[in-house]
Amino acid sequence: MKKLVLLTLLMLVLPLLSFGQPWNIDRCVEYAIVHNPEILHRQLQYDNQKEILDEANVNRVPVISVGVQETLHSGNALIMYSVDENLTMSLTQVAANLEMPLLTGGYIPNTKTAEQYSLKAAAENITVSKINTRIRVAAAYLQLLNNKSQEQIAREQVDLCQEQLENVTRLVTEGKRTNADLAEARSALSSAEHLYTAAKGNTIISRVDLVNLIGLDDDTGFEIEELSDKVEETETVPLLPLLENIENHPSVLSAKYNMTSAEYRARAAKGALYPQLSMFANYNNYFYLPIGFKDIHVGSQLGTNGWGSLGLKLAVPILDLTTRKQASRSWLAFNDARVTLDESRKEISKQFREAYYQTLTARDRYTSAVKAEAAALESYDYQKKMYDVGRSTTYDLDQSRLKWFAASEEAVRSKYEYLLRNKILEYYTNYSHE
Repeated sequence: MKKLVLLTLLMLVLPLLSFGQPWNIDRCVEYAIVHNPEILHRQLQYDNQKEILDEANVNRVPVISVGVQETLHSGNALIMYSVDENLTMSLTQVAANLEMPLLTGGYIPNTKTAEQYSLKAAAENITVSKINTRIRVAAAYLQLLNNKSQEQIAREQVDLCQEQLENVTRLVTEGKRTNADLAEARSALSSAEHLYTAAKGNTIISRVDLVNLIGLDDDTGFEIEELSDKVEETETVPLLPLLENIENHPSVLSAKYNMTSAEYRARAAKGALYPQLSMFANYNNYFYLPIGFKDIHVGSQLGTNGWGSLGLKLAVPILDLTTRKQASRSWLAFNDARVTLDESRKEISKQFREAYYQTLTARDRYTSAVKAEAAALESYDYQKKMYDVGRSTTYDLDQSRLKWFAASEEAVRSKYEYLLRNKILEYYTNYSHE
């Protein structure tokens, strides 16, 4: 009993402990895939399409119906081969009918095949939504990391300005600097504090965006991990394999399946113009209960009043303009689906090429941004040395600091931009594992 209680408590505490741990990007992505409304909507569309396919699978199953009709009759009536006048009775009729299609001009098999391909397209649409969700979550995750880094840089700038203000205050007291320098240092600190406040706000907003995107109801204790990937160690996914595998991309496969489905729907619509052959069978019986008569036996009536039939029904369309128009529209839908497939191929090829070259550009920007940051820091250190010996003004020192600050921001921004672009290429490559 004690073991059971401990196990129950452990099951309740583990989720809380797990939630308190920082979330990595993979955990955020997988959580979003389970809770994202778009993916849930696509899953419901898939389930609905399965129901439609099941409905198409039973089109050849005979339709059987049973009916009962109760009639109150008053007047002349035939009872056991004799006519009685002014008779009131209840007449009960029962019937069973069966109808089964035999030849439908290909409507049933073509409709079934069309729904099978529609189901495949619905499955691929789920995969497309998962890819899009992965990209959006990765973008939000890296944006939060970027804003947190920008906030840290802004905090360091505030500390630097505070240190500089204390230094200028000391120099003014010693008579080595003027009050103008002190005012300049105070202005620099105020600007740095303002930028830090804005950076903190951006971090909060991006954190809320990520929490909402992955589907968390409560962001209490939500923190994320820094990416383990380093730009220097990250290899860009090559472009050629992506382009060679376009035909297997879920968007293209979905368009292919939709085109094939439209083709079979057009064939099914054309089948309605051909003769339709079906088999039917029915059985009928009745009994009556005259009011005021005795010795009327229901069993004997059912034994003598029943009859049945079995036959074939052939329907040959002669003039049906509505059906012809429907068949014509179905072929137009097929041609439209074929154009959509071509558009899908071109769009995916464009996305792959853009993602690849954007990744290369982002990496070059990061490389140049790192060099610019190092140069700006070197310039600031030199300007600070000049300031310490009285050969530079407070304004010049602050301008040098701002250039270093801007270069640091750009280095961080370009770093996460490159990591995002590389993640997008990675998701484009690994969609087959969905």
